[in-house]
Amino acid sequence: MGASRLLRWLAAAVGLVIGCGVAVWVVLWVSLRSSAAHVPSITGMEAAHAAAVIQNAGLVPRIQQGVFDPQVPAGHIASQRPIAGFELKRGNTVLLFPSLGKAVQKLPDFTGLPLSLAEAQLESEHLTVERRCEVDGQADGVVVLAQMPGPDTLVAPGSGVTLLVNRTPRERRFVMPDFVGRAENDAARALQNLGFQLATVQRVSYPGVAPGSVLRQDPQAGGPAPLAAVVGLWVSR
Repeated sequence: MGASRLLRWLAAAVGLVIGCGVAVWVVLWVSLRSSAAHVPSITGMEAAHAAAVIQNAGLVPRIQQGVFDPQVPAGHIASQRPIAGFELKRGNTVLLFPSLGKAVQKLPDFTGLPLSLAEAQLESEHLTVERRCEVDGQADGVVVLAQMPGPDTLVAPGSGVTLLVNRTPRERRFVMPDFVGRAENDAARALQNLGFQLATVQRVSYPGVAPGSVLRQDPQAGGPAPLAAVVGLWVSR
């Protein structure tokens, strides 16, 4: 009698454990199923519509850089990651790659061109200036120093190009020649040929030196002098 009662008690305990285990498994399964989402197929859809479909599925769409695809019209989704049918936890991200279409063109090299010419060439190539960055004193003129994307890159018609432009020409400098001891006329002629400007000549007495000889100059010989610098001469009389 005691053994029979013990067996019944053990059977009831085992049944309770199994029942609890099944209940826990069912709760976990339902919980997992309710927090999971199947990735819908959105290839071929217009990008905004595809993003809305992904959101309605409980996932987060993220538009990526476009890809060239001759089979999918520009602005429509060419591919997705993960692929359709994949199961994700709700709130996870799905990457969308819009098509740039089949038309491509090679980007010209605009570096070294005057800005006005570069802009005209961009327009003729059906491209636009997306952004213009400017620096000063890095070239002798208002020219393009660099571009992004780089030359020969394949881009879609109408793409934007970022240009780095030198805004203010750098100041050209020369080494100042030595005119001391030379005749005034020779010094004046040399200054004019080099593009310098001659200031009023100061005439001073200097015994033992022939009249018309350069005694002193400013800026001094060997120093840096900008283009069109004003030069002063002291000449013996």
